[in-house]
Amino acid sequence: MRKSHIGLIAMLTAVTIVMAGCSRVGEDWKAAQAADTTEAYQDFLRQHPDSEFGVPAQERVKQLAEDRDWQQASKTDTLDAYQQFVATHADGKWAQEARVRIENFQLTASGQVPPGTGGAAGVAGAVATAPAAPGMTAPAVAAPPQKAQPGAEPAVTVKSPAKPAAPKAEGKPAARHLVQLGSFGSKAGAEAAWHKLGSRFPGQLKSLQPHYEAARAHGKAVVRLQVALPTPQRAHELCAALKKQSQACMPIG
Repeated sequence: MRKSHIGLIAMLTAVTIVMAGCSRVGEDWKAAQAADTTEAYQDFLRQHPDSEFGVPAQERVKQLAEDRDWQQASKTDTLDAYQQFVATHADGKWAQEARVRIENFQLTASGQVPPGTGGAAGVAGAVATAPAAPGMTAPAVAAPPQKAQPGAEPAVTVKSPAKPAAPKAEGKPAARHLVQLGSFGSKAGAEAAWHKLGSRFPGQLKSLQPHYEAARAHGKAVVRLQVALPTPQRAHELCAALKKQSQACMPIG
């Protein structure tokens, strides 16, 4: 047999082996994807450590671990569980949702009013201490009543003409007594939550209108779902009714 024929046979044999190896890697990768478990991907990596599918296999193992931890945190549904999740998966796909739930827990536990939604006391303090704008006259401070001097004629009080009411800011609820039902990573998420809550609590929420307040928490943008009630008593009654059914609710103004 000529040397050229021997070389050709050797080359064909090598090509056949390479193609068989590639075919086996591809089949093993498809099998790992079909199983879609941590064990299947780890087994693939052990058998084919230098495969072109090595990087996606490692990424999928990491994502499955995050999904497993997220399911556990959601099932536990505690502040500590979500904080531990964020510490482990700070940049994961569920990290923002975990931060939103952490804020909900912290607001409910502390009863603090989120920035920008101060109650009547905060508004009054701001009016009393805020400096007057250029060209504007500072609001007059009421003086204590003076005792009438003997023989003096009673003073005549002149009423100033009533000022027209300031226009209401568009998009703000008319009532001052807000109740927060949750905090979400986007307005779409807040709107979806409102529809679900409306279905769960039609008796309590059917006559109310949602208000979506953009804010920031832990350096991330969030949207707070709120509703407005006419009186503080109505706000507290609503929260009491929702909390009996394990729904987060907090009067904030």
